[in-house]
Amino acid sequence: MAEHPTQTPVTHWPVLAGLTVLAVVAVMVIQSKMPASESAGWRPGWQAAAPFNIPRRALAAVAAPAPSPGISTNAQNAHAYLYVIGGVDNSGHYVRDTEYAPILPDASLGPWRKTSALAEDRFYLAAATLNGYLYAAGGGQGDLGSDNLPVASVERAKILPDGSLEPWERASYMTTPRRGLKLVTHDNYLYAIGGYNGAFLKSTERAPLLPDGALGEWLIDPELSVVDRYIHSAAIRNDTVYLVGGHVQGGKTMSYGDVESSRTRRDGSLSPWQVEKTFLKMPRFIASSFALHDFIYILGGHDGAQRMRSVEFASLDANGHVGPWTFTADMRSPRSATSLAVYNDTVYVLGGMGESGALNTVESARQLRDGHLGYHPVD
Repeated sequence: MAEHPTQTPVTHWPVLAGLTVLAVVAVMVIQSKMPASESAGWRPGWQAAAPFNIPRRALAAVAAPAPSPGISTNAQNAHAYLYVIGGVDNSGHYVRDTEYAPILPDASLGPWRKTSALAEDRFYLAAATLNGYLYAAGGGQGDLGSDNLPVASVERAKILPDGSLEPWERASYMTTPRRGLKLVTHDNYLYAIGGYNGAFLKSTERAPLLPDGALGEWLIDPELSVVDRYIHSAAIRNDTVYLVGGHVQGGKTMSYGDVESSRTRRDGSLSPWQVEKTFLKMPRFIASSFALHDFIYILGGHDGAQRMRSVEFASLDANGHVGPWTFTADMRSPRSATSLAVYNDTVYVLGGMGESGALNTVESARQLRDGHLGYHPVD
């Protein structure tokens, strides 16, 4: 008698159906965690953007929407511009000229043009934008080298609808001269963090933004950072401020690889700074940092021996703590003393010092879903 093929009992079908559903769900979860490059033609890495006109290092950069009638300056559909401010050129001369370029809908840059020049020489300055104004704070003036003088002055310029600026004007003075400081904004406050005034600084000070765009009195926050770091990096995400890396004062090594964080309170003051548990893969100074969505990044800089092109990033949890650092795509060229700006999901790295001198080149990358950086090739 011929044997019949073994048949699956009917009672097994619900189990098989359940396994099939689980497999489909698993595939969907895996796909949701895949970088956008897997499904949208993205490539890991950075692409060149339009260079500005005057090569400069130790500059500042800001991305900002320009005001339009009936459109908030923070609206996603407002015209946006990228600005480079201050710095020193290849001849060691201060650059007061401000340049700006439109950010196009595909995140590329239009042509660069000059607009109002700074009122004062500044390099290793910091800049920020808030409510339709640009602010340039601190930096160094005078002869380069040991006689260079940190400054406490702050300038502001109003952004016009075409992206150009009204003349820069003196806005205020910080309590402390600061060269190599960092500037972040949160809830209508400017925060000036660290820097150098003859010694490496642990202090942070803040000034409120008044309704007319003027700055109120600068106040030193009672909370000092754990480490006195200089030419460090800083970023802010939600209400948490981060200090990353920086130059070691009188140490056996040249650069820090740690991260500190502090949360802003409702009155603008800071909570005590705390050192995070994770460390950079490569300690560095004169680097640039930013936070975007649930990740923090540091890129470029110097490790005491050479300029760097590497980029690291780490996840940020719901409480603002920093996860393990990992590498993402290198920049196109090594550079230190750069500046960066972020608009929507795109980061722009501008200028700095390269292997052959000050740079006028710009690189850009977009954030992928898993935190890596890449771009979509233009056909």
